Amino acid sequence: MFKVLKIILVVLCLFCAFLLGSQNPQLVQINYIIASNTLPLAVIISTCFILGVIIGCFISFKLFSKLKWQNYRLKKQLAPEKNNSKLIANKDT
Repeated sequence: MFKVLKIILVVLCLFCAFLLGSQNPQLVQINYIIASNTLPLAVIISTCFILGVIIGCFISFKLFSKLKWQNYRLKKQLAPEKNNSKLIANKDT
């Protein structure tokens, strides 16, 4: 089910990119610090979008890996307590 949703999302993004590109054929001048360049508006928007997605993925990866590591440490701390409680329960019977 999750794979189907991913495929639908990718197709929807490609369709939106096609619409965006076809509706924005204007040339826009980009001024850098040293030079300038003239590019179609759709290319600029697509580049900024892809750059934003990549930066968002890096930030999400960092946060999720930090949370997974914290979860691993907490599970490791909890494991000896579970073993001790099982030993205590076995001694009582």
